[in-house]
Amino acid sequence: MHRFLLPVLFLLLLCTAGSVVLHAQEREHRIAALADAQPGKIRLRWSPASYIAWEIGNKYGYTVERFTIAVNGELVKGPKPVLLTPQPLKPYTLQQMEAAAEQDERVAVIAEMIYGEGAPKVKPEGGIGAWFESKNQNDWRMAMALLSCDLSINAAKSAGLYLEDLDVKKGERYVYRISPAKQPVNLVIDTAVIVTSVDEPTLLSRPQELAIVCADSAATLGWLTVYNKRMYSAYMVERSTDGKTFKPVTPLPVLPTNPDPRGFAYYQDSLPDNDTRFYYRVRGVTPFGEYGPYSQVVEGIGVPTVADRPIMDTIIVVDNKKITLQWQLPGDLSKQLSQLIITRAPNGKGPFLPIATFKVDKKPVYTYTDEKPLGTNYYRIKGITRKGKAIYSFPYFAQIIDTIPPATPSGLAGKIDSSGIVGLLWDHNKEPDLKGYRVFRGNTAQEEFIEVTREICTRPVFADTVSLHTLSSKVFYKIIAVDKNYNTSDYTAYIMLKRPDTIAPSAPVMTRAFRSDSLQAVVLQWRNSTSEDVVKYELYSINAKDSTRTMKLAWDTANKREAYTDTALQLGNTYYYELWVYDDSGNHARELSGDVWFETRRRPAVSNWKAVLDKEKRQVQLSWLYNQPEVKHYFIYRAKNDDPFILYTTRDGTTKQWTDDEIILGNVYKYKITAVLKGNAKAEMSKTVEIIF
Repeated sequence: MHRFLLPVLFLLLLCTAGSVVLHAQEREHRIAALADAQPGKIRLRWSPASYIAWEIGNKYGYTVERFTIAVNGELVKGPKPVLLTPQPLKPYTLQQMEAAAEQDERVAVIAEMIYGEGAPKVKPEGGIGAWFESKNQNDWRMAMALLSCDLSINAAKSAGLYLEDLDVKKGERYVYRISPAKQPVNLVIDTAVIVTSVDEPTLLSRPQELAIVCADSAATLGWLTVYNKRMYSAYMVERSTDGKTFKPVTPLPVLPTNPDPRGFAYYQDSLPDNDTRFYYRVRGVTPFGEYGPYSQVVEGIGVPTVADRPIMDTIIVVDNKKITLQWQLPGDLSKQLSQLIITRAPNGKGPFLPIATFKVDKKPVYTYTDEKPLGTNYYRIKGITRKGKAIYSFPYFAQIIDTIPPATPSGLAGKIDSSGIVGLLWDHNKEPDLKGYRVFRGNTAQEEFIEVTREICTRPVFADTVSLHTLSSKVFYKIIAVDKNYNTSDYTAYIMLKRPDTIAPSAPVMTRAFRSDSLQAVVLQWRNSTSEDVVKYELYSINAKDSTRTMKLAWDTANKREAYTDTALQLGNTYYYELWVYDDSGNHARELSGDVWFETRRRPAVSNWKAVLDKEKRQVQLSWLYNQPEVKHYFIYRAKNDDPFILYTTRDGTTKQWTDDEIILGNVYKYKITAVLKGNAKAEMSKTVEIIF
């Protein structure tokens, strides 16, 4: 058993090296507890805060009670305890731990700490030093056991420091009380009390504000732990060389240092070399053995302890085609280096790629000419020491003067939406040193264009805003390309965009609207709209009696109509007219005429006026049809032979026929009819019908 535990204990010692964080930081005699609410269960973890409490718990075990203090937000009066441990919860027996250790090696640590040989008992003659040594050994044993419990639920179960409560419900709030099954004589071990609910699951947060500081073959990580010290008991630190594939730096989670006054804890990692850029991320480990989300990724590279570094003292641009570099190796640097590597990058952040390598021997090289430089160059000298470590000079800038402008952009297009937002796009230039584009706008093609980009536009798209409340119906754009040396291309040809028209055209003006009795019509006259973008007109008549609206006419601007005669009207009604004008954007305006009473007090003659002779009955049968409304009565006139017409009879307005039986053989009878309508309007006299008897 003891031989099996040696590798495990050694790993734990490695994880805790340099750390003073222990579970028993507070030496008072009490029990500390945490709860983890999950759907359908609540998990409880607790730890003794002193060695005496640890010994009492191992000997007598723990009792766990639950109180339901609220249901659906309502407090429970006098909540009663429910004992969740009918028998005190004690550590496994040694045999049980040996069996469990085959599945989880951390259980073996618990077995060793509880059942192994502890610190020797101190006799009075041993002195105070022996007492302190014994106490430190006991505290260390307890700390190792509690750390194993934090990293493994199985270890916590074997130590009697874990319980799952499955008899929980949504909407209920609980208080758990955890206490030793038996209190020692003349000493009180405070119980642990914790409040939780399955409606309040624990949310794990990522470690905050992770930072890195690199030294020679070492990286020190720091992150904020003061706000989640009760959430995480340890941390897993992972490292990567490409920022994608990470591996833990240690087999077991690490314990960072105690937080400093700002709340930061630290961990130092050894770097394999000073040439590789390393990436780190951290995530916490809860006392329930669960991992939280990862922190942000930080990166760094080792800094060698060589005091001197190469110094670039001269940079010469030759004929604007080549760049000559000259440098110094101060102090004993020429004796400490085995190689010099000239590296170059297009910007100060890199990546710096090697372009030349020189061996440093009895005659070191101090100059180099770059035959094919970039437009913008950052040079850095990398020195390799005889021990294989890398040191770097500061980056130095050199530039080939670029006087060649980029090509004129092509494919410029755009549109304006109904709210005045302009969207422009064009083809992207192919120059590698392109910086971006500048956009210019004008209200006419002849005026000077004004730049509307506040800063150089890096993408071949641009959004602008124009006012729609203006008499200028068009807006013009053109662009130029700019390279990194601010050489500019020629302007593109302008594009013309039409503003969405939201301004209605000027309304036409009605000049006359009158009734013409001679024409039996209403005559309208007007002056057309003065707007240039008018495309059509529409004329409507409205019957004031029942608001019936009728389109009379529609025409486009090719027809210069400015008058209309309306004959399709009913006598006795009042009419007015609407004249609508539309522009090419659908905006419209209208003009109203005054009311016109269409009444001549004359109605058309009665139609279908007929006379039929019935010789046998000696009668003339008269019949007619009349489609005018509200006829009061009809007047029928008769003339015999050459006598004048006289009013012969009056018939009701609903009558459509009449029989004349007062005729004498040998005479010629002539008939006419007229109607009298409501308002005493009279119809024209009908045609004459004649009967020879």
